[in-house]
Amino acid sequence: MRTATVATTSKKLAPSITHLVDLYKLSNRADGKSPRTIEWYDEILRSFCSWVKKKLKYDDISVFNIDVAREYILYLGHKPKFQGHPYTPEQGQLLSPKTLQCHVRVLKTFSSWLYVEGHTGDNRLRNLKLPKAPHRMIQPLAPEEIKKVIGTINKSLPTGWRNYAILVTLLDTGLRVSELAGITLGQVNFEAGYIKVMGKGTKERVVPIGKFVQMRLLHYCEEVRPKLSSNGCDSLFLSRRGKPITTNTIKLVFSRLAKSSGIDRLHAHLCRHTFAINYLLNGGDVFSLQEILGHTTLEMVRHYLHFTASQITARQHEYSPMDRLYIRKKGAKSGEVAALPVTSGISALSNQ
Repeated sequence: MRTATVATTSKKLAPSITHLVDLYKLSNRADGKSPRTIEWYDEILRSFCSWVKKKLKYDDISVFNIDVAREYILYLGHKPKFQGHPYTPEQGQLLSPKTLQCHVRVLKTFSSWLYVEGHTGDNRLRNLKLPKAPHRMIQPLAPEEIKKVIGTINKSLPTGWRNYAILVTLLDTGLRVSELAGITLGQVNFEAGYIKVMGKGTKERVVPIGKFVQMRLLHYCEEVRPKLSSNGCDSLFLSRRGKPITTNTIKLVFSRLAKSSGIDRLHAHLCRHTFAINYLLNGGDVFSLQEILGHTTLEMVRHYLHFTASQITARQHEYSPMDRLYIRKKGAKSGEVAALPVTSGISALSNQ
């Protein structure tokens, strides 16, 4: 009888996954993680807890294991986007493989924390693998697309000029939306041509801005921003009511620009990709790009190299020394270089 009582008491004392998620959130706050990261982790883990309770009827820590995690990932793989979301309507398409990878990464990070903190005897999700995701080459905005988007902005309105300044700043700096929203007037140095930004992990860095954007930002600050501000706010970009602009507002601005310009794939983060690729194509190196973008490793920067490699190949085809030496227009003067199709070049080479 005594043994049974002890077993019952022990089971009651076993912590729930939901309770441990609360502790994990508290730990992340104490560690100084950004509010956005904390909420992102918390949202994913709450979703997992909700599924566990619905599926197994309880969320005792004993059910937190690799088999349950795998079953949850399979469930997510068949879940439509925004299903059960309180504000956004459900969409027909399924969650992307990249989104599934994000869920797995958070679960694995939580599992490691549970082990380090002594809540579990081992790292239960150590062997949980990331779902495979197709690697798609990043396509930046073309110059014609950028001009088309700019052409749809009504710069006669204060908010229109602000949106224009936001667009060209993102394209010239590669800033994250959250970083752009957090810029204050004191962080912009027009004389030296740079902006100090607070990035992920509360790490401050210096991001250069070109002359073109310096001039646009200076005009915005001197002529446009005073029309939006009347309460002494020191944020660089303001809402129509003179308050600091939010990341959601910036995303909404780009959503409307995508619709008005017809560039459906336009979104704020695409400006970051566009900057990075153009920076490399214009002669920048990966190490300085890493510093500008605020990445702790070169892993993310390497993604941009795939696209630049294809562009360099195209340029090599255009300026190939041997093509210029041997492929000539029919009847051209000696030394004149031809721009013949490849099939013509093969024919020409066969006669050499």
